[in-house]
Amino acid sequence: MPVFFFDVRWSMGLEADQVGLDLASAEVAYLEACKAIPGLTAELLSVGDNPRDYSFEIADEAGRVLWCIPFTEPVH
Repeated sequence: MPVFFFDVRWSMGLEADQVGLDLASAEVAYLEACKAIPGLTAELLSVGDNPRDYSFEIADEAGRVLWCIPFTEPVH
């Protein structure tokens, strides 16, 4: 199964995901990120941080960025 890395980009730089997740596809990785955004947004707001300054950069094992998902992305 391929490994995807969920790096977090924010105003101060990039926090790299060193472990990654084994997921079936890039589309599943996108959906996993979208599921995580509401909880992370709530955490950021609780400490007075602005979620608009954050996004996920999902990369594959080769380091290619496949998705850039702002934390303001509508989640349904």
